[in-house]
Amino acid sequence: WAFKALHGAKIRVQLVDFDLNNGCKDNILNVIDDTPTSGRSDLKYPGKSARCGQNDFKSVDRKWDAKGETVTVSFKSLKNNGSATFKLEVTSFMKIKNGKNGTFIMRACPGSSPSGCLDGPCCAGPDCCVITAGTEAQEISIPEAATPGLDCQYKVVAKTGTQIAVNFLEMDIHADENQDCLTDYVKLEETKASASSIIGKDGLTFCGQRLPNYPGPSVIVSGGNSLVIKYHTDQSTAKKGSGFKAKVSAINPICNVMNFEYKYGDEVCNSTCGVPYKPDQKKKSRVKPVPHTTTPTITELTTTPATELKNKTCESMDTKLISSEPATIHENIQTWEQCANLCSAAIDNCSHWNFYANTSGEVGNQSQIGLYQTQPK
Repeated sequence: WAFKALHGAKIRVQLVDFDLNNGCKDNILNVIDDTPTSGRSDLKYPGKSARCGQNDFKSVDRKWDAKGETVTVSFKSLKNNGSATFKLEVTSFMKIKNGKNGTFIMRACPGSSPSGCLDGPCCAGPDCCVITAGTEAQEISIPEAATPGLDCQYKVVAKTGTQIAVNFLEMDIHADENQDCLTDYVKLEETKASASSIIGKDGLTFCGQRLPNYPGPSVIVSGGNSLVIKYHTDQSTAKKGSGFKAKVSAINPICNVMNFEYKYGDEVCNSTCGVPYKPDQKKKSRVKPVPHTTTPTITELTTTPATELKNKTCESMDTKLISSEPATIHENIQTWEQCANLCSAAIDNCSHWNFYANTSGEVGNQSQIGLYQTQPK
């Protein structure tokens, strides 16, 4: 099995369970990434392996992060009657760096502003015009596109894991009789082969007066993080047209939304798609301990956890009541709940109550109710 993570993410593996006791050379599990031997990856050659009831993965809760782009998992099984088994969990993750003011930076994400190609696309040399694409689209075109004998190009690059989107807005390039785009054209070429790219190893060539894919969205996305846009006109005096106009941007579903524009009939439509990933930024707050002071009282009260009372103001436990106002005293109160209910029944005149357990050996307890100020115990 060969694993690659999309959009600049990395691979993480965890050996959850294994039983490879039978035949030390018959059943061997190996996990390795493509990091050079001089690299710092834990999964570089010879990687991690499990055999003979032993393994290099250590504990089952240990997770191993690959530094390379590809992780290869192999299982060599010469004599296996079904008793040799393993379970390996493979996931992807994105490296995140904390920024300023509670922000975060995902290292694989492109920057917002594009840069490069100060001399324009018709300069000399294959890489004289290189644009580092950003999430903000940059408009490109060919100056004096009708000039015969032009060979101009933009090379657009972005971070690894990010792709290049080309959104064509205008197209006016001379087409030959067979519409083959052999003499004048704009051509997209990938710098690396990609099985999923529609550009392909031979590239895509366009000409004429219609946008590519019209009347659908004229958006073409590279398979990798580099794309070359070439413009060519031949030496003939035939009318060349005004060339093309397009917007290029870096796109990564983890990092940014995708915006594109297209024409449908006489209407110009703008579309936006995507919800960038936002990691949980909960920070552990450090609370300084506040010194707690207490006022000693003469009588210690032992209470039973309260059930819900009718009067919520009577739920303060272990509180001594201090007041110069006269209190109403009830004798032979057996429980503090009875005291609370007496206060609740006289709520217009009773704001607090206090229950004193009888510790003198006499029958009955005493309850005070009245208008009191409270003092913490």
